[in-house]
Amino acid sequence: MTLDRTSTPSSDAVSAPTTPALAPLPSALADRLAECPGLPSLPAAAAEVIRLAQGDEPRLADFAHAIERDPALTLRLLSLANSALYARGDARVATCSEAVSRLGLDATLAAAMSFGLPRPGPRENLDLERLWQRAIIAALSAQHLARRLCPQAAGTLFTAALIQDIGILALDALDGDSYRSLAHDLGDHDGLCMAEQRYYGCDHALVGAWLAASWQLPDHLAAAIAESHGPLTDDAPQALCLRLSCRIADCWLAEDPAAAFSSLLRQLLELDSVDANRLEALLQELHGLLPPVARLFEITCPPDIDHHALVQEAKQLLFAQNLRLSQRLASQQRELEILQASHSDLDEQRRTDHLTGLANRPWLEALLELHFDKARTARQPLSVMFIDLDRFKRLNDRHGHRFGDRVLIHFASALKAMVRESDVAGRYGGEEFLVLMPQTRRCQAGALAGRIREALLAAPLAHAEGEPVHVTASIGIASLEDAAFTCHSELIDAADQAMYGVKHGGRDGVRHFVEPEY
Repeated sequence: MTLDRTSTPSSDAVSAPTTPALAPLPSALADRLAECPGLPSLPAAAAEVIRLAQGDEPRLADFAHAIERDPALTLRLLSLANSALYARGDARVATCSEAVSRLGLDATLAAAMSFGLPRPGPRENLDLERLWQRAIIAALSAQHLARRLCPQAAGTLFTAALIQDIGILALDALDGDSYRSLAHDLGDHDGLCMAEQRYYGCDHALVGAWLAASWQLPDHLAAAIAESHGPLTDDAPQALCLRLSCRIADCWLAEDPAAAFSSLLRQLLELDSVDANRLEALLQELHGLLPPVARLFEITCPPDIDHHALVQEAKQLLFAQNLRLSQRLASQQRELEILQASHSDLDEQRRTDHLTGLANRPWLEALLELHFDKARTARQPLSVMFIDLDRFKRLNDRHGHRFGDRVLIHFASALKAMVRESDVAGRYGGEEFLVLMPQTRRCQAGALAGRIREALLAAPLAHAEGEPVHVTASIGIASLEDAAFTCHSELIDAADQAMYGVKHGGRDGVRHFVEPEY
């Protein structure tokens, strides 16, 4: 049977076999699995253990009696109970009842199931050797982590981690060579899951949970298998133990374990539950337990690693990666600061009059609109001062426009020095200037206008042919208290009108806007 992308299952799903905790399989895949005669099946002893566990009052003696019917399974169960994984001091168990009592129901069930599943063989195209190596590393890792994070679930997590990839066996039985071409690299587990999602609409974790449910395994085991490949988070200790266990197995079996564990350490930095020291202790325990457990399961022992040197190398790689990352971030930060400075300069240029360095007319009007709305809402004072330098055209005609520009620059500098920090001074156009004065009443604005006139009288703005050139100004002021202004532009017009009143009165003076009487 071949895989055909055009026949990818639809999003429709069926619910059986399932548990309330499981998402349903895509319907087309569920139908094919239900009709597949070659799916992995439980040995009779394991099926009987499950049946007994579902009874009202299961007894250890009943479990032992069911297992004793299979002599090979009984011997392996005794070996597991007396292994370094479960041995307690020098006491050895000699009967099936003692073995079941020591192991507990979950581990007994795991042993019964795992010994009945397909074993590695010379003619197998699927890399079952690696699959089983991954299974025992994950099972031991999950158990170790659970002892610290959720001790009551250690047995369940050992079992779930051991059989979390039974979905791979199911899909291999379903599609044979076609699936094996998809699963050619079991070392890239994340890549395998993504490929399965594309072809089947789900990954082997959900298929494995479906198979566990069809075997009538306890709901919590099926649900654990379904969720075994999720993200690492601190909020669910049991899920963290299971999900981290398979990642540890992948790192152990990777072509470059140090680089793989370095990447894993980076993920652990985001967790509070597990750190590098805990990881090193776990690897040390695995180093001692893997050989006997591999013999027990009749598989080739996973490659030996120097756990201490490996973790140290992984830490060094992580440090080097973090250093390179910090350097890149620092470089990017410098580039960002340069870009922001450039944008700030451009923004400043957009808001600034190029000759005087004061605010330009568009920016003045935008700011005044904001201050006007705020002052109206909060019932706060606001004043605007309109300044026009007197007889400026005559000065340009007599001394030239460059001389006039110097006068404007000098006046802008003097004006900027006299206004308060909260005020905004700008060039409105030509020889006209505008000062926005938030939180300022008409009397305060008038005082500032008086200081401006005095400064102009006291010091010349330029010199021509060695002679000082004094310039006077006509100043108009409008304040919110002068009239019921409805918008910011009316305030500017009022100040402009007051300024023209000074012009018509002979120039060189200050006048406040007075609302005309009708």
